[in-house]
Amino acid sequence: MDEIDQLRQASALLLEKARDAGVSDLAVAIQRAAEVQKLSADLERSRVEMRKLELEQQKLEVDNAAVAKREKSERTKDYVAIMTPVVTIVALTATLSFQAFQFVESEKAKRDASEAAQWADAVKTISESSKLSPGVIALNPFLKSAKYGDEARATAVQLLANTSDTIFFNDLYGAAFVPIDWRNLSQVVRLDQALNARGGPIWTKSWDAQKQVNDVSRLDETERALLDHLDDVLPKLSSQVASLLKGPRPANAAAPDLSATYFKFSDWEGVDLRGANIESARWAFVNMKGANLDRITNFEGVDFFHVAWWEVARLSAPLLAHLEQKLPCEPGAEYGRDHAKFTPGDCARALERLKQQAK
Repeated sequence: MDEIDQLRQASALLLEKARDAGVSDLAVAIQRAAEVQKLSADLERSRVEMRKLELEQQKLEVDNAAVAKREKSERTKDYVAIMTPVVTIVALTATLSFQAFQFVESEKAKRDASEAAQWADAVKTISESSKLSPGVIALNPFLKSAKYGDEARATAVQLLANTSDTIFFNDLYGAAFVPIDWRNLSQVVRLDQALNARGGPIWTKSWDAQKQVNDVSRLDETERALLDHLDDVLPKLSSQVASLLKGPRPANAAAPDLSATYFKFSDWEGVDLRGANIESARWAFVNMKGANLDRITNFEGVDFFHVAWWEVARLSAPLLAHLEQKLPCEPGAEYGRDHAKFTPGDCARALERLKQQAK
């Protein structure tokens, strides 16, 4: 039994007891019963209001859920509306990028195939032609090629080493090896070595040991032409190599291998030859003042012809002992391109300086 039923029962009980009571008691009982009934009615109204509030709350909760769902749906629609063109653009960009990549790769493959065919034709032209000009024309486009550059320059070394045409030599050498740097130094050195080997027989044949000069009368016309050619191009190569070795040596660069080379009539002042291989190398009439020849251990057969080697800044102890014995300073003799002469005192002081420095 809930509170309302209890109140109603209490009201009925009051009225029942008031029947047998006096008028005054009856009035009081009726008043109290009325109050109880009023309280019961108020309580019932309160319950009704509470139920109405609960229903309103439930309705609000349902409405809020519907609104939230609707807002979420609207946000989803907005997001889809915004992202659809973005996704479309991204997809289109990816498609275009892939197509562009395919196009670039296709064009690169075509260029590579074309360059390979042209290089094959150039090699064929060079090998079959008895004249140099067609070979040079075929070779020139590949001298700066990233793919065939090394092969082209190696072929250029062969052509340059076997020509006696100075004009042709200067043109091809300039295209292939100027400016000289540490990347092509070894190829220039190989060219110098090849020219030295080629000139060896005619220098030996024409050399007048008594006069210390080449007697060209001992040579035939072809040999004289070759001698003149070498006298023209070797100093140019010498100057090119010297200009590079005067500069700083890259940290990752090995000491140069100058074995079996021939350098003449050029300025080697201040060059850095530390640790270089100079076996059977020859220098003739060059200035080596202030050069650094420290840490050199490979020097068997080296020749400094009319070169004041004692003017260098530094000299390894083994090389100093070798040169002092084999190529001593001769007072009154002429050295270098300027034909400098030294007194006995000059020679003694220079040697003492090098010996002190080599300790």
